Amino acid sequence: PSIPENSQWGIFLRNHDELTLEMVTDEERDYMYSEYAKDPRMKANIGIRRRLAPLLENDRNQHELFTALLLSLPGSPVLYYGDEIGMGDNIWLQDRDA
Repeated sequence: PSIPENSQWGIFLRNHDELTLEMVTDEERDYMYSEYAKDPRMKANIGIRRRLAPLLENDRNQHELFTALLLSLPGSPVLYYGDEIGMGDNIWLQDRDA
């Protein structure tokens, strides 16, 4: 969709929420879980709760490449806290039960 001329999109590699999988087929969801949420604690609702660095298998070169791409795209880059230092997962945190 078009946006006002004096605006731009915010772009990000990961955001603060889980990676939602509610819009994919059951087969695609099962594949995503098997690849990116091998531990059941990595799942949240119908999604995956993982941070960027672990999703990239803590590969610094990949992380730097993805960040360089983010910073080179048009729009306002958004870095989720901890992504700049390769922060890992804390899969032991409770889900949002409130």
